[in-house]
Amino acid sequence: MTKIIYFNGNIITVDDNNTVAQAVLIEEGLIKAIGTNEEILSLANDAEKIDLEGKTMVPGFIDPHGHVVATAQTLMIVTLGDVTSREELVARLKKELEENPPQGDKWLIGFGYDNTKFEDGQHPTKFDLDSVSTDIAITVSHASGHLACVNSKALELYGYHGDDYVVPEGGVVRTVSPDSKEPNGVLEENAILDSEKKKVVISPGFEDVLRAVERVQKIYASLGVTTTQDASVEEANGYNYILDTCAKTGRLIIDIVGLATQPSTMKLMKNEETPKREYNNHYKLAGAKTWLDGSPQGFTAWLSKPYHVVPEGQPEDYCGYGTQTDEVVTQYYVDCINSNLQVHTHVNGDEACAQFLRCYKKALEITGSKEDLRPVMVHCQALRQDQLDDVIAVGAIPTFFNDHVRFWGDLHHDQVFGPERAQNISPIGWALEKGIKFTLHQDPPVKMPNQIMAMHTAVNRTTESGRVLGEHQRISVMDALRAVTINGAYQYFEEDIKGSIEVGKYADLVILDKNPLEIASDEIETIKVLETIKEGNTIFVNESILQEA
Repeated sequence: MTKIIYFNGNIITVDDNNTVAQAVLIEEGLIKAIGTNEEILSLANDAEKIDLEGKTMVPGFIDPHGHVVATAQTLMIVTLGDVTSREELVARLKKELEENPPQGDKWLIGFGYDNTKFEDGQHPTKFDLDSVSTDIAITVSHASGHLACVNSKALELYGYHGDDYVVPEGGVVRTVSPDSKEPNGVLEENAILDSEKKKVVISPGFEDVLRAVERVQKIYASLGVTTTQDASVEEANGYNYILDTCAKTGRLIIDIVGLATQPSTMKLMKNEETPKREYNNHYKLAGAKTWLDGSPQGFTAWLSKPYHVVPEGQPEDYCGYGTQTDEVVTQYYVDCINSNLQVHTHVNGDEACAQFLRCYKKALEITGSKEDLRPVMVHCQALRQDQLDDVIAVGAIPTFFNDHVRFWGDLHHDQVFGPERAQNISPIGWALEKGIKFTLHQDPPVKMPNQIMAMHTAVNRTTESGRVLGEHQRISVMDALRAVTINGAYQYFEEDIKGSIEVGKYADLVILDKNPLEIASDEIETIKVLETIKEGNTIFVNESILQEA
């Protein structure tokens, strides 16, 4: 029987009393005892003993929203998150095409460009990408994942050519001019996210994807993540088969929670009389997913008041837009509730939040359900203070993409929301005051699941320029730590087995080089993960830091 004692450390348990212990005993992957060095070392003379030497241990970090397969796929495509101009983007695509040309009918795929980092702020167009190739289909996704630019070959394959093409409801095909039907290559929302349109892109092979999933888990583990999510599981993309195959062939080292998207929810999932599902070799399909609007940095989030700087070509009262009618959304929620499914709903703008709240409330009235289904509101950039009582009333859990403050806070301040509204994006302070359990995420592959960064931003609320955005929305370090551990476990109905260092729970643990409760708040982001442990087994060791030591 495998026994390990970690002792002489600062073990932040994140239990109800926020206990900080010195030692923990692990037996067969479970936490058996917590206490002082003397207490725990006396319990098992036959245990392996590991001296933490004053280092800090916390529960494994939980990623409450993301797309692990898509993140894995980014390892096989051209990364564009750091490009600062369309010219640089084109140059990188040309270099990739020269060095690693797609084989057969596969596409040249790029991901992560952020046009707000470009001097002119403009998206690339088909004319830019056509300079790379007109024979090979090219698509480059915006950092938000809600827009993409494609070349003429790709437009042809999507069916967006001529004057009589049809765009799926909830999608937009931008044109070269307002009075023209000719696409300019920029596609929004369901123009690319529709299930049938997703089938158009020819991606890398199956074995390539499986290997990439193995690789990406190591990256997640290096960030201390022991549980993650794929919110894009559907029949069209085969993600359920990919993840299930990884599970059956022993390729998973962290837990992955799958969400079946709206077109596939009722086909892939059955009523198990409870929203809690069981893992099979670290994977489970455990919930449903839909989306009601786009992204604020893409100017497609659905707001109740116009954007501070209205995008070129839009009317002065432009507020973004929704993706579905109330009737469709309500019926989907009714179906999910009747099937005992937790549903995760993408809502960035306050108007999208309002649609979720009224439709889910209506669905509860229709079904008469009293089941604790914990519906999840995803992103919540513009969730208003006056909407929080309704969040409580329907039993919802907001998962905030709070690092918008860090990465796009200046854009939101200057253009998207304006100085006043921007102070209250990701209103975690208000949520905490109301006693609402919430979680924090980075929506990988938009940003990697760096929960140390999430804690830093939650505590400091500073933008890339150093501006403090919403000082009243700051929270304490302990509350931030709870948001990325025990609250994440609660969101997944796993608070009985994860999220805190307590007897009987999985030994999902992270060893850090600094104690977040003791260092200066503006130094939290400098904390390094030294080791990540999943159910008692080490799945990551920071060799570089160990060598330095």
